Amino acid sequence: MMRLGLATVLVILTGGCAPSDDTPSASLDGSDTQGVVDVIARGLTLMAPDEIPSGWTTFRFSNESPMIHFVLVERVPDGQGIESQQAQVAPVFQDGLDLLGAGEVDAALERFGDLPAWFGEIVFLGGPGLTSPGRTSQATVYLEPGTYLLECYVKTGGIFHSYNPDPSSYGMVHEFTVTDETSEAVEPSATIQIEISTAGGIVVEGELVPGEHTVAVHFVDQTVHENFVGHDIHLVRVAGDLDLGELERWMDWTQAMGLQSPAPAEFLGGTNEMPAGTTSYFTVVLEPGNYAWVSEVPGSAEKGMLKPFSVPSGDD
Repeated sequence: MMRLGLATVLVILTGGCAPSDDTPSASLDGSDTQGVVDVIARGLTLMAPDEIPSGWTTFRFSNESPMIHFVLVERVPDGQGIESQQAQVAPVFQDGLDLLGAGEVDAALERFGDLPAWFGEIVFLGGPGLTSPGRTSQATVYLEPGTYLLECYVKTGGIFHSYNPDPSSYGMVHEFTVTDETSEAVEPSATIQIEISTAGGIVVEGELVPGEHTVAVHFVDQTVHENFVGHDIHLVRVAGDLDLGELERWMDWTQAMGLQSPAPAEFLGGTNEMPAGTTSYFTVVLEPGNYAWVSEVPGSAEKGMLKPFSVPSGDD
């Protein structure tokens, strides 16, 4: 579920992984499958393997649902998993959201205080960003052995996808194990480099031209923002008369229509949040047109985390 730290400050674990400049990346067409894990969204279900090897892992996400989704990768502490997440975490967030919607902020904060102590030990390790219906996106991260969850907490009708009102069924969460065996997949090579930090916002290096790109996102730091989540990066196609202010508000889950499906624009993927000092990669195909990098934080423009850009045509 979400990365809230209302009763306690979220524990952000740090790590490091330097990018490589001469190794191949998995292609969106599936021509390179080493270390690739297919994840499929159908309705409000995430379909994925129950066990994968450790090492560099590319999550290739096919959104076959009519709703927008993302795939957040979470390493949970020993002894925890989907059963405890659904029993102890998902209902707390849904109750808190309902109370916020009713204007009962104090009651919502009190309810969020019911989160279990182990929630603060979850490590959020990227995963494919917001992906519109019918699209495929992918993100690559390095995974150590352990127990993990995949989760989508976009909302429909005011209900988080990762929460199921029917107690006999799970929400949009999938548990899997990363084994000691390694995939031997190599670290991707990036054509675009991005640094994201609280001080500098989103800083992009590389030529934004048409074609397939692998984007390296270096998390210089990480922090808990006003909506109690860390910064991340999503890629959106800006078409027609899209109001960037509306987009900014939609990215904040605490708003009534925040992260509510349908989205106000077409999303092409990205990477969910990572600890300070780590790097995530995602692959996109850029066509001529207008785009924006945007983070799931309030006031993203003021923080330098909403960055519009254009991709010229080959004739320009």
